[in-house]
Amino acid sequence: MVGNCAARLARNLDHPPEWLDGFAGYLAIRLSPARAVTLLHQLAGVLASSSSSNAPAAVLTAARQPQPGHPAGGALTRALEAFFTSARLALPADTVAQAAATRRRRRVNETPQAFRAAVASFSDAQLHDRDRARRAGTRPRTDRTLEINLTAVRDLARYLTASRPAVTGWQLTAASDVEAFLATIASPANRARQLHALRPFFRWARSHRIILADPARGLRPSSNIPFHGRLLPASEQRQLLRRWTADAETLHPHEPAAGLLSLLHGASAGELRQLRATDIDLARATIRLGRRPRPVPLDPATTTALRRCLDHHDRHHRGGNPHLLVSQKSKTTAEPVSASYLKKLLAPAGVTPTLLRVTRLAHLVTTLDPVIVAEAFGVRRGTVLHYLADTVDTSRLANP
Repeated sequence: MVGNCAARLARNLDHPPEWLDGFAGYLAIRLSPARAVTLLHQLAGVLASSSSSNAPAAVLTAARQPQPGHPAGGALTRALEAFFTSARLALPADTVAQAAATRRRRRVNETPQAFRAAVASFSDAQLHDRDRARRAGTRPRTDRTLEINLTAVRDLARYLTASRPAVTGWQLTAASDVEAFLATIASPANRARQLHALRPFFRWARSHRIILADPARGLRPSSNIPFHGRLLPASEQRQLLRRWTADAETLHPHEPAAGLLSLLHGASAGELRQLRATDIDLARATIRLGRRPRPVPLDPATTTALRRCLDHHDRHHRGGNPHLLVSQKSKTTAEPVSASYLKKLLAPAGVTPTLLRVTRLAHLVTTLDPVIVAEAFGVRRGTVLHYLADTVDTSRLANP
C-alpha cells in the first residue's frame, strides 16, 4: 500500500527525488499504512511547492512552511528530518536550541521598554559565558537556567514599572525595591529561587557599569527551606499500586510502567523520558535511570509492567526510536517524548511524575539516612535535606 502510493507519486512528478522510495520504506516500518499514506500525500504538496529543487535541504525548508492541510513543523517535518538525518542526507536540526532561543527572545521582548536594552545585553552575555564554559570544559548553564534568570529579571522590571514609578531604569533600583518585589511572592522557596536568579544579572550589570551598587548583594534568603508541597497519603498510594498491578491489563502499558517507576523508585520525569529499552535488564531485574551511579533493583510489580511495555514497544515501534516511551508524535524520530506527554499519561490516575517522586523521596529521607538516599539517587545531599527540614516522624519519638 505504501509502496504503491510512493510509485504513483513518483509517476506524477517530472523529476522524482531519488530518496522517495527510501522515505516510503522508512514510514512503512514505523507507522500504520494509512498514516504513512497520509504523510506521502502531504509530501506531494510539499514537493509541488518546492518544484525548483528536490534536494533534502530545499524540501525541509518547504515542509517547515505552513501548508494547506498540515501545520508547519508537523509530523511530516519531523519524519523528513529524522529520515534525512539517518540517511546522512542532511545535518540534524537543533530544534531544541531554536526553541530555547525563541523563548529567550520572548522574555526579552516582554520586558518593559525602559529596562529592555540591558536585559537583551544580559541575555547575550549569558550565551557568551556558556560558550566559554564549554570550551574550558567546565559545567555550562543549561537553557532552562538561562530562561529562569531572564524570567526573574523580566518580572522584576514589570514590578518596578507598575509599582515603583520613580524607578525608571536599572541604575535607580535599590535593595528595598528588590525586597518589595520578593515580598509579593507567596512561597518562601520561590522567593529564594527568584533572588538566586536575579543575582547573576545584577553582578553583570555592576561589572558593566550599568549600576553603581548591587541591590541584591546584601539580601540573604533562608538556606534551609522546608518542603511544603503535597504528598500522597498511604491510602492513595495503595490505590495507585492496585491500579497499576491488579487493573493494569485494561491500561495502556506506558501508564503502569511510568507510574510504578516514579512511585516505587522515585524516577523523575527526565529519567522517564530518557529511558531506553536497552537500559532495562529483565534477566537481572535491574534498570539504569538517568545519572544514578548504580543499576536500580526492580521489584516484581515493576518488572511485570516493564515487560508489558517492552512487548508493546517491540510490536508497535520496531525501528527508529530507541526510547521505552514512544508517543504518536515521537515515533517517527529518535527524540524522547515531551514532558506534557507524561502529564497526560498519568492524568487519569490523578497524579504527576513529580508528585510521585517527591512522595517517595520524602518517605525515604525520613526513614533512612539522607546521605544514603542522596548517593542512591545520584543527587546532592542538600536536595534530599530539602525534604527532611522541619519534618519529624512522631511515631518514632520516645514516649515522654
